[in-house]
Amino acid sequence: MKIKKALLHLSIYIPDIVLFAVLIKHGVFDFSRSDHRFLGIVFFLVKILIHNLVYLLCFVRPFTVIKDVLMQFQRGRYSMADNFHVMKSSVCFGEILELLRSTGRYLDNLIGSQNDEIEKFRELYNNVILASNSYFVVLNSRDEIIFSNKSFSANFRYIDDEILGLKLEDVFYIIPGRLSDAIENVKKRGESAVLRKIKLISKRKISLIADIKISRVTIQGEKQYIVVLDDITSQWRKDYQISLISQISESIQRDDEVERILHAILTAVTSGSGLGFNRAMLFLYNDQKKALTGKMAVGPDSMEEAVQIWGAVQNEELNLMGSDNESVPSASAGNAFYKQVITSSFPINSDSLLVNVFNGRSPVHIYDASADPRVDPETREFTDVSEFVVVPLCSANKSLGVIVADNKFNGAPIYEDHVELLSIFASQASLSIDSYNSLSLVKERMEHIQAKQEAIIESEKMAAVGRIAAHIAHEIRNPLVTVGGYARRILQTVKKAPKGTEDIGKAASIILHESERLEKILSNVMDFSRPSPLIREYNNLNDVVKDTYYLLKNVFQERKITPVLELEQKLPLVKSDFNQLKQVVLNLLQNAMDATPTGGKITLKTGLTETHIFIRIRDTGSGISDEVMDKIFDPFFTSKITGVGLGLAVVKKIVNDHNGEIVITNNPEGGCQFSIELLRPS
Repeated sequence: MKIKKALLHLSIYIPDIVLFAVLIKHGVFDFSRSDHRFLGIVFFLVKILIHNLVYLLCFVRPFTVIKDVLMQFQRGRYSMADNFHVMKSSVCFGEILELLRSTGRYLDNLIGSQNDEIEKFRELYNNVILASNSYFVVLNSRDEIIFSNKSFSANFRYIDDEILGLKLEDVFYIIPGRLSDAIENVKKRGESAVLRKIKLISKRKISLIADIKISRVTIQGEKQYIVVLDDITSQWRKDYQISLISQISESIQRDDEVERILHAILTAVTSGSGLGFNRAMLFLYNDQKKALTGKMAVGPDSMEEAVQIWGAVQNEELNLMGSDNESVPSASAGNAFYKQVITSSFPINSDSLLVNVFNGRSPVHIYDASADPRVDPETREFTDVSEFVVVPLCSANKSLGVIVADNKFNGAPIYEDHVELLSIFASQASLSIDSYNSLSLVKERMEHIQAKQEAIIESEKMAAVGRIAAHIAHEIRNPLVTVGGYARRILQTVKKAPKGTEDIGKAASIILHESERLEKILSNVMDFSRPSPLIREYNNLNDVVKDTYYLLKNVFQERKITPVLELEQKLPLVKSDFNQLKQVVLNLLQNAMDATPTGGKITLKTGLTETHIFIRIRDTGSGISDEVMDKIFDPFFTSKITGVGLGLAVVKKIVNDHNGEIVITNNPEGGCQFSIELLRPS
């Protein structure tokens, strides 16, 4: 570069050297003369000065300016001041400068417009991110939240940067295992993860169901994790509510257990995936008490129990009805709440809000119980919440009860669509209750018809026995009396006859004994077919038991069986036939003694229940097989070698004639128990 500059400088002086050489050759300029040498030196000095000035003006300065402009371009500065007018005198460098300046102005305008566009895109991006309906947060490598959009903060009730520095477990009560595992996998592998239908409950008492996407990004060398939550709660609940309504409708058609159906409905009302109420209560009209009485309740007693329940069903699909063999589940949580509801009642003639909804048959949404004049003090104290909803249960222009629901623990607002859906569930409950009542009425009538059929069958049995008895009386009784009479005469004759006729006497004795046995059987048959009319008087069952016991006292001693009397001393008098009840106790005691081995025990007990007076006879025998128990009261059925099988049939008929009931049970320790229960006088 220096050589080029030197040659450039030298080239400028070549014409002057040539001129001096010509002048010297022609003698115009004489170097031998001192004045000529002086003039030559001065000329060259002036020439050098002028050359340097020209060089500076024409070459060095323009190059320097152009160099500065290009360096400014390099730095991204395209605007130039007007202090480069010195170059305008140079045509070549002036054009170059103008070209650079116009290029600079173009680039400056271009960059300016691009910056405007970038700023617009940045503003649009920020608006989209901050105002997006999706909720998202950015986590650092320590799982701390370093950014959240406005939707996330607003939905979960955080102000400004209050959420920054927290972890997800600081925001939510329960972090599902699927979410925790997914974040860890994204950290390790860097691959994005998508989770569907994750249920979350925040510590600010907000719940939602979300599809979640987790991605990893690297910003300035630091790894960060973006968690985006798409709130699908509304759509999921609508789909799920349709499923719940379908389950309940199917259950109503196939299930006659109203308790299970009603529990399923209240479970749907309180399910986080269903309507999401914290608590639901069912009150039904009780015609006897003339009041709305608590029937059922579903909900926790405290926020802690609520969190446990929500966590337990975090990712489970709710099967309301369960299997056909399952009964109504008994919740371990919500015990106090359940008892509070089922022990509460609101008289139908009171001015209670629940009664007014029951009578008005329209749902009522209370926003502020303390200020709403429709809320009476009793209801306000009972619900103990500011906002709740009451919907009626109606069927065929008849009010059945009400459902009350609230959000006592998370304080979530109740919207009109919740009230509408709750009304749908109430309609399902009404249909279930009405169907159950109709079914119960049909069952009751069928049982009445069945009882009549059984009475007809029993009557036909009695008629058959009567016909048999009449036939036996006609065909056997007279010959039997004759046989017995002749047997007695033979015995009398044998007593006067000489020795050697003892065998004849024994034979006659056997004939007489068997004829008497046949007469007794015939008498039992006649008693069963044509019983004597009841002689109803007020009797004490203790007297019946004692009288029968003393009649058989010697038999107990002979058989070495211990009798035990446990008699209730404050028995009310019962209108009954003393002799026939004595016959019942006598037959049962004789059967018990036949079944009880030597050294055994027979207990006779009397007592009271809320509706009945009872006599119970318990033995320590071998008990009764199921096969025998099904037939034991049938006429002419017997498990004994001897006997006609009418004793227990007569017992049952006498008890039935007294509007009572006789029940047989086998004792766990052995033996069986006969229990005679008669209606307690009012």
